[in-house]
Amino acid sequence: MIGRFKHLFSATGNDVAEEKAEAPAEVPPPAAAEGSPVLSLADIEHEYCSQLLSGHSPQDVPLNDFEQRVLDEITALLASADTACDALPRLPEVLPKLMKSLRDERASWEEIAHVVGQDPLLVAEVLRLANSPCFRAATKITCLEQVVMQLGLVGLREVVVTVSLKPILKLDGGRYWQQAGRRVWSQALAAAVACRSLALSLHASRFEAYLAGLVHNVGMVLVVQTLQRLSEGNETPRSIQFGQQIQPLVRRLSCLIARHWELPAASVEALRERAESVTGVSSPLGGIVQYGIHLSMLRGLVEDGRIEDVDPYLQSLPASERRACEQALSEIEAHAPSL
Repeated sequence: MIGRFKHLFSATGNDVAEEKAEAPAEVPPPAAAEGSPVLSLADIEHEYCSQLLSGHSPQDVPLNDFEQRVLDEITALLASADTACDALPRLPEVLPKLMKSLRDERASWEEIAHVVGQDPLLVAEVLRLANSPCFRAATKITCLEQVVMQLGLVGLREVVVTVSLKPILKLDGGRYWQQAGRRVWSQALAAAVACRSLALSLHASRFEAYLAGLVHNVGMVLVVQTLQRLSEGNETPRSIQFGQQIQPLVRRLSCLIARHWELPAASVEALRERAESVTGVSSPLGGIVQYGIHLSMLRGLVEDGRIEDVDPYLQSLPASERRACEQALSEIEAHAPSL
């Protein structure tokens, strides 16, 4: 159903341009036009989370014992970043060194390539992803130097961090992973692509936006793991209350993990605003990340037939933000084979 976007958006843009130097544009929260059937941001997340975790619309019923146990365990994980990160699948051994290089804007491509080269499997995955529709190289890439030549240093950083985090965000095995595991990864990658496109359109930091989009839902991995471990049969979350309570916990967990991984400060701050603010994000990067995440969720809802299309949502936005969001959705469409 992703093809249903094609009649709305046709531009593709240049996803490998280097970051622009101008000051970031402010991105206010979208306001629905009077009488418009637009989903609110909260409704978008609620609908997406319900589809992801249960596959059906939630019911107005009390929390059951299964849901309460899941909420209790996820809440307990917030007490310790070490415990939360230890519960995730293992990171590649080179990732701590790699993240240090990726955080350092002065690091050369040779320094990054040296760290990547310590893991032959990582090199192979980097080259595979660099040649995928997600990055659309002009010609076939066969070495890390060619990644830089075609995608730029920022492109190399995006490819490397995507490959490094994929084993954490895309898992399988068990009923819940069959239902939600693949979608967590595809939505995270779609959010990263959308955030990158928005950052380029609105003159913000491309890599910091991409990274925040990629890790914004890492807390959901822990939720799915917990659901899988505690389920003794066919239990699935079914109450509205569960969705309402699990979503802020996921946002807080994702921010906690991002800070523990020592991701760039601006990326962590954008996630912190999303997790802690009750009035909406205030920073330009936070607004971009908010938009990118919700555009990726809207895409998933269209794919699942939960909403007809995204046009009413887009028409509710100010003109400049609408054009940027149209471009971002076009980028998601172009990269769909990689998601």
